[in-house]
Amino acid sequence: MLTLQEVASAIIQRVEGRYDVCPRDVTELMLPEVDYNSQVLRLKRSHNERAGWRTVLLIELPLTALQAANQWAADVRDVLPEPETADLYMFLMISDIAKDDAARIETDDRFCRKIVVREFETAGDFLNRTFLAALDPAGDIETLSDPLVSALSTLSNAHPWSAPHIATWKAELLTNQNGADVVRVLSDLLGKVEVQS
Repeated sequence: MLTLQEVASAIIQRVEGRYDVCPRDVTELMLPEVDYNSQVLRLKRSHNERAGWRTVLLIELPLTALQAANQWAADVRDVLPEPETADLYMFLMISDIAKDDAARIETDDRFCRKIVVREFETAGDFLNRTFLAALDPAGDIETLSDPLVSALSTLSNAHPWSAPHIATWKAELLTNQNGADVVRVLSDLLGKVEVQS
């Protein structure tokens, strides 16, 4: 499971160029503390003077101490100026937590938005479930935005014999012919392939 330090480092790396991070010793707010391994990160959109701060509470604790985390979030929220109370997040590292318990905690949005690190989740996967999600999706943009290309690519990978025919099939599927005509053409093409084999 990810540690608090690993999540904090991943956040600092992910926000580079997107958010400014308020140094711990410069914050003008006297934010409350908690008796567990914790850290507070304050983030503000870069290149936007009017942007407000987002406060991220990081805490590592056992499930039995969840009430302490909720109390800490409530105390921090009481200190934050409006409208920053709407941008309060808590990232929880709870060892050996069941998926159902994690989901239950995440649905409770009293005091702040909560996100629980899952047992075998990477830092990148975790951050992609938050407002810090990567701006560029992983993989080929054309494939992600074109379901036909994605489907034909999957077909080609599953059935290598189809690879030389994918371009022709794509062209046929993109014609203005009705479904029956497209099926007839594709069937004829497949018949020719079988005869040649």
